[in-house]
Amino acid sequence: MAIRVAGSTFAFGKMGLDESCKIMQEMGFDVVDVGGCGTSTFTDYVPQWFFENLDDTQGEADNIRRTTGKYGLEIAELFCCDFGVNINDPDPDKREWSQKTFEKVAKIGAAAGFNSIMMLPGMIAEDQGQTFDQAFETSVDEYKRMVEVAEGLGIHCNIEPCIFSVAWQPENAIKLCEAVPGLALTADYAHQTQLSLKADDIEPMHAYARHFQAKQSAPDSFQAKPDEGWVDFGRMIKKMNDDGYDGFIAVEFVSAPEAIEAGWDIRKESARLKEILDEAVASVQ
Repeated sequence: MAIRVAGSTFAFGKMGLDESCKIMQEMGFDVVDVGGCGTSTFTDYVPQWFFENLDDTQGEADNIRRTTGKYGLEIAELFCCDFGVNINDPDPDKREWSQKTFEKVAKIGAAAGFNSIMMLPGMIAEDQGQTFDQAFETSVDEYKRMVEVAEGLGIHCNIEPCIFSVAWQPENAIKLCEAVPGLALTADYAHQTQLSLKADDIEPMHAYARHFQAKQSAPDSFQAKPDEGWVDFGRMIKKMNDDGYDGFIAVEFVSAPEAIEAGWDIRKESARLKEILDEAVASVQ
């Protein structure tokens, strides 16, 4: 399999899986990341949540396969973020609840046939006296459990080194992967662009990436129009290809409140970014 461009069913705000898959098909995607992120700490940005009963593993998996199959879509990554609790929360009871929820969702993801399930690295609970080192080590411990669960089910566990997290800086994302065998990245340059980092600074993460997401970005704008930001997608795709990457890169503009207030047409901007990525992939393959 060569590099393939995917869509994101959670890009268009609060809507069901059927409606979002229909949009994906109309935009010309044949593979998608699916959003199970509507109960996360980032619900305002990615509110898609279509699960009805997390204890009904087969029923929920059948619904995903049936709905995506209806529109001729393959599935790549189950995009969860978290379940309303940072995975490294200082409260052990909250962490245990998060782990139990993760296991249920991972079972559904594995039964549906996803390649991976994506979780966020966790923040630093400074208001509760948590230090960076404490937050990081707690994330390591929690991810060891998640990876063991996921791999036991035949699915991978990835993390997105996202803004404000313990893995925001590339060196910390790499350190986290090295501390947890089997853990890999879902890399999205937009997060590191907020640190004013450029390609040379971000590209070391490629060696640890199992999945990629793409949105245009600039230091003063987390989401920028596809032709206006800092990210050089041509260079990104060439580097991915040179590194021997063999997987998906998903268009992942989202209906963030600030984008809606600015009058963005998320579908239009996503289509333009798909075009840019398709051209870049065609140029290296």
